[in-house]
Amino acid sequence: MTSVESYNIDDLEPLLVTLKNTLGVVVADEQRSDLVERIEPLLSTYKLDSLASLADRIRGDQGDEIKTGLLEAVSQSQSSWSLSAEIRGILRNYIFEQLPEKARVWIVGCQQGQLAYSVAMELAKHEHENDEHKNIEIIATDISQGHIDYAQKATYSKQQLHGLSDENKKQFVTMNETGDYGQIKGNIRQLLSFGRCDLTKDFQSLGAMDLIICPDVLVYFSNDIKAGIFRQFSALLKSGGIFLTDNSQAIMTTVGGLERVEHPAGIFYRKKG
Repeated sequence: MTSVESYNIDDLEPLLVTLKNTLGVVVADEQRSDLVERIEPLLSTYKLDSLASLADRIRGDQGDEIKTGLLEAVSQSQSSWSLSAEIRGILRNYIFEQLPEKARVWIVGCQQGQLAYSVAMELAKHEHENDEHKNIEIIATDISQGHIDYAQKATYSKQQLHGLSDENKKQFVTMNETGDYGQIKGNIRQLLSFGRCDLTKDFQSLGAMDLIICPDVLVYFSNDIKAGIFRQFSALLKSGGIFLTDNSQAIMTTVGGLERVEHPAGIFYRKKG
């Protein structure tokens, strides 16, 4: 695994300053190794030999492409098929039954689709068990267009499917004859639409939402950038709409107009009426 010690500390510090001043990315001491591991592939992609040269490229007039690559790297969720026990529990035990007919659900930072398909599978199981069908629309976004293109194909290798439960694989995936690849079944694919979204830009065109699920994708952004993102989340949520995230992610309730709710099924945040 990459470590901060693998790089000249004199190179790292200017990079951290550049990330903060240019992109609003703030890195705590305990997060530096993880950040370096995330951005290291950019060095080879852009034929750079040091973190200092990366900082120079970010500051340069031609740095827009590499800035996009950096935002993709630092805002990727660590989740895969596995929803946290907290999120899965509150979805199944409270939120799904509360969603209205034709509710709109936004999944932020869907990576290559695994997280979004996992939520859709949980929804499908809930509706089957409760004999209901609310025509819920799930919109899933990621900053990487490559990830969105991959998610739309809905085809995953045997290795990629390793984290999906045997129950969900049997119920929602069709494997090829050799068992090397699996295709997500149509009843799950039709619940989802995928698109690219940069959280540092205006994303109000997505339209009003009843539920926003945001895993831990904002960890590296400064408080100012986070505040702007939470304002936009709040603006999109309908009155009484729900914001759901992992407990590790700090929520700016005073900025975003969201109130913390401690329900027996779990903790979530509600748009104030």
